[in-house]
Amino acid sequence: MAGYDKRFDPSRYHVLVDPQRHARWDPPRFLRGLGVKAGQVVLDLGCGPGFWTLPLAELVGPTGAVWALDVSPEMLAVLREHHPPAHVRAVRAELPDIPLADGRMDLVWVAFVFHEVEPPRRLAEELRRVTRPGGQVLVLDWRPDGESAGGPPRSHRLWPDQVVGWLREAGFAQAEPIQVYADDYLILAR
Repeated sequence: MAGYDKRFDPSRYHVLVDPQRHARWDPPRFLRGLGVKAGQVVLDLGCGPGFWTLPLAELVGPTGAVWALDVSPEMLAVLREHHPPAHVRAVRAELPDIPLADGRMDLVWVAFVFHEVEPPRRLAEELRRVTRPGGQVLVLDWRPDGESAGGPPRSHRLWPDQVVGWLREAGFAQAEPIQVYADDYLILAR
């Protein structure tokens, strides 16, 4: 992804940890509702400053693990400033390549990142590779027809059917989109 223009500017990380964003998403409740539980090994792909990472760590607890991957050393530095627990491992990665072992993850969380990665088909293949048999991938991203002033330009956003197609081509037997808010979609892939 080096030099790719769709990346979020790390100097704007404060937008990602804004209290209004926390109020909208309520990450612990949202993730709990998706079935995140103690003991799971989770990948937070494109973790940024830890908006989802820290709640994931709380939910999986010390018997689980969270791998927090991001392309930005600045974002990982902000995450480390929050003193994540010992079962969080922050790793820099040049996506779409994921520097983790095959079949290791119970859950892969990809929040508002898929649209940034080129080529997206390769990212889907990497998600399949690192997800254990019976594990799942959750992709949360912006709808191109969303009305929110926030988020990336509409021209950078991906349609849920595009992402579903790449996930199925990568070998996920099930990949279904769910509308979350008017501006977002969630895809569950297994």
